[in-house]
Amino acid sequence: MDVEEMNATEMNRMSENMNRTISKFGDLLERYLRNRGVDQPAYGILIALYTVIIVVGAMGNALVILSVVRKPAMRTPRNMFIVNLAISDMLLCTFTMPLTLMEILTVYFPLGNSELLCKLVGTMQATSTFVSTISIVAIALDRYQVIIYPTRENLQLVGAAIILCVIWTLAVLLSLPLFIYKKITSHHFNFNDTNVVMNYCYENWPPYLDRYVYSIFSFIFQYSLPIIIVSAAYIRILYKLRHRFAAGFVAHDDYKNSRQQVRSRRLQRTNMLLVSISVIFFTSWMPLNLFNLIADTLDIDFTTQSMKIVYAVCHMMGMSSACWNPVLYGWLNDNFWKEFQDIMCIKSNSSNTRARDLDDKRGSSNRKTTGKEQYRRPDLVADFNPGTTGSTEMSLLTKC
Repeated sequence: MDVEEMNATEMNRMSENMNRTISKFGDLLERYLRNRGVDQPAYGILIALYTVIIVVGAMGNALVILSVVRKPAMRTPRNMFIVNLAISDMLLCTFTMPLTLMEILTVYFPLGNSELLCKLVGTMQATSTFVSTISIVAIALDRYQVIIYPTRENLQLVGAAIILCVIWTLAVLLSLPLFIYKKITSHHFNFNDTNVVMNYCYENWPPYLDRYVYSIFSFIFQYSLPIIIVSAAYIRILYKLRHRFAAGFVAHDDYKNSRQQVRSRRLQRTNMLLVSISVIFFTSWMPLNLFNLIADTLDIDFTTQSMKIVYAVCHMMGMSSACWNPVLYGWLNDNFWKEFQDIMCIKSNSSNTRARDLDDKRGSSNRKTTGKEQYRRPDLVADFNPGTTGSTEMSLLTKC
């Protein structure tokens, strides 16, 4: 091969390399212009999964809110906590999840260069998450007070409203660092007479307060403390109910066997409900909190496609609580379930309803014969007696 042939071969090789480089840069530019951070098929799968969670969660929480709005009798102080949880979960479904999905699927911030909007997006996402978690804690503590200390003064609407204000205020304060340290930057460049503007919304933490510090802070107050409080409260409630159930049938051995079976089924249902609340809260929020904690501590790059997909899976598990909460706090609540049936025009199971009513009437009749003082609450019949079987306490968890 002579010199001319070698030069021609080298020129061809350089030309091919340049064409590949231009092609790669063109693909990269096209990807940035389309603002696509995740490729197919993950792109379509994530949209489909998020859509299912958003629709199911929004519909379930909307039923809870509508049940209280349409019927004044449902507007009790304890139901206000459940409605507040439904409102926060509605925000998760209609605001947090779509915006988080947008951040996962895109490379840069697609909502313009407004720093206020950038700050509000992050702050509202965190606020709705904290409100949902703190509301679950408030419901657990309220049930704890009702079951363990039934003779104490009943919670009124004013007291419930004050607690709700405290919940939202605390959630905003916990989310405030995101509002302070969220920043937006704009980058401009030209390629083939194409002007490209990319806005990036990111967290600019100071040296004395790194991102992992806030992740640890969130892990403690959004996950660790709530799961400890909720689990401890429900374990104490379960112990109380089992004790009352056993003591009741020792003291009243003349009860019919069928009534004992009904009480036993109700106790099992209550046990499953309380255990499910703790287990679902633990399993749904654990992946997201661990991911944030590990990623921020090890300074892992969030911008890669693989990390975006892993984060999306963890985030969907956390957001799935918005679908479970209407079931745990609404659909398994007798009063809410009756309202759901009216709204959706579902025929109620009359035999089960009559069995529960008959059981409650018998329990009420027996308690009247004991001569003990009765304590009635305006939003539920809460006859409490140390000699009862505990069915009243169990009904508080499914009727209030």
